[in-house]
Amino acid sequence: MTLPSLSVLIYTPAKPGATSRLVDVGEALDPPAAQPGHGRYHVKRLTPSMRLLTWQSEGARFDFARTGGIRVWTGRELAASDCVNDCQAQSALPLEPEDVAYLEAFLLWQNRSWNDLNAAEDLSAHDAHPR
Repeated sequence: MTLPSLSVLIYTPAKPGATSRLVDVGEALDPPAAQPGHGRYHVKRLTPSMRLLTWQSEGARFDFARTGGIRVWTGRELAASDCVNDCQAQSALPLEPEDVAYLEAFLLWQNRSWNDLNAAEDLSAHDAHPR
């Protein structure tokens, strides 16, 4: 399966400085017809980067870490992460913010979570080799 373009529905509270929240993920989403008075919804389109597509074509696995971060595994090695500590400890590449946003949406769309029993992390966390 090639990584698809995804739509994400985002809610932003009207309160100044409030953090936007991811509400839904799908291949095609529309914002609600009526906007609530306490915030607004908008749809954003996410497409996988060439870097993600290359990793996928090479057989990489995408997963959430136990801490909720995003990780990319190639074989038994951690190839990339959004966690600075992972990158330093295992010589992994840092993920770009756009890749983090896409992978978060993609993994949620696939009903994946940080506590999946068959996460790639479980398969290789204790055997991970530095690159």
